Amino acid sequence: MSPLLFAVVGGAVLLLLIVLFILSRIKVAGPNEAFIVTGRKGKAITAVDGSTITDMSGQKVVMGASVFVMPVVQRMYVLDLSSREIPVSISGAVSKQGIRCDADAVAIVKVGGTAEAIRPAAQRFLHQQDKIAAFTAQVLAGALRAI
Repeated sequence: MSPLLFAVVGGAVLLLLIVLFILSRIKVAGPNEAFIVTGRKGKAITAVDGSTITDMSGQKVVMGASVFVMPVVQRMYVLDLSSREIPVSISGAVSKQGIRCDADAVAIVKVGGTAEAIRPAAQRFLHQQDKIAAFTAQVLAGALRAI
């Protein structure tokens, strides 16, 4: 085998491996999920009112788009943005008039679709997304008792 052919085949294989590596680091968020990419530097962002602030959280929120996640330097997490139906039942609650009653309610909850709403939701629930329903049910049960 000639050295030139060996170099061309080796270069083609190397180029293919580099392209595959780059493609493996490009992630695309679905319509019902948000990617939180951590490990980046602060970035100047323009707020809704037009003012410019520097985001020092080190987090980038990506919804319905693609993002390149740099290996070793950055990590990507997925937050589900789907709606959740949460049934709430209260037995033996006492109303303000002193009447004992039972209450059943259903709430539909969802993480907001803006980066400002997704960041705090990710900080609270990212690694315990299965507990969002239980946490919200407790909050809603307390609100129902107050009525």
